[in-house]
Parts: sequence; C-alpha cells; structure tokens
Amino acid sequence: GKKKGKKGEKNKDPTIAKYFHQRYRLFSLFDEGIQMDQESWYSVTPEAIGAHIAKRAFGESSFPLVIVDGFCGVGGNAIQFALAGFLVIAIDINGERLKMAKHNAEIYGVDEYIEFIEGDYFDIVPSIKFADIVFLSPPWGGPGYTET
Repeated sequence: GKKKGKKGEKNKDPTIAKYFHQRYRLFSLFDEGIQMDQESWYSVTPEAIGAHIAKRAFGESSFPLVIVDGFCGVGGNAIQFALAGFLVIAIDINGERLKMAKHNAEIYGVDEYIEFIEGDYFDIVPSIKFADIVFLSPPWGGPGYTET
C-alpha cells in the first residue's frame, strides 16, 4: 500500500509542504510516530546521508566510540551515529526539540546509546571529559536565510 503520514500534517504549514513529500528520505520510520517541528523539516540530515557520515566516522573500530553531536535537533544524525555503533552525547539548546530527538531515538531503538543534554553546546562542551569525535552541524537559517 501507499505510505501515509499523519492526517492533515501536510497542510499545517505551506512552507513545510515542499519538504513533506521527502519525509521518508528524512526518516524511513516516519509513520511510526517521528516528531519534527517546523525548523527540523529543512534542518534534519536525510537518513541515507546521516548513515553514510556515521559509517565513515566510525570506520573499522571494533569498540564503541564516543561522539558528540553538538546541535542534535530532532536527532537525525544522533540516531544514525548510534545505529553505526557510537555512544552519542546529543546536545541541543531547544528543550522541545531535544524531547523530539529522544522520542525519535526510541522509535529507532537506540535511545539507550544516546545521552541527551539540553543547553548551549559552547557552554556544555568544556565539561565533556572525553569524546573520540565532535560532530557539528549548526542551524543554518533555513530557506529564507539569503533574504535577510
């Protein structure tokens, strides 16, 4: 059958409409209850790209590596890092987005491999005692950024 998202989701906001048709590129498990806010529609890394980044970063390691995702948003990259074998420290300044990231990680079954921390990356990073990799994909301003 045809995949269906949440009823009415597409029409909530016209700025999301052009991203909505790509929802399964963003999260293959979208219909399982993935949560996203307006900004995350154009900010989240498509799943295949996130998986590729995670596999490249993890390399041939035979033991868990620790990665910091400094701007985790709704968890697109953090989930892929955990699926690749990383232990993830996921940071976001937006508490609601962080709750969505934890929820989304639960859908993918990887929430136990991710520590979620609410706060500003630049304030939190000095207190992190150890990490193998730091991954930074900060907010970029969205589709209208060139107009400001």
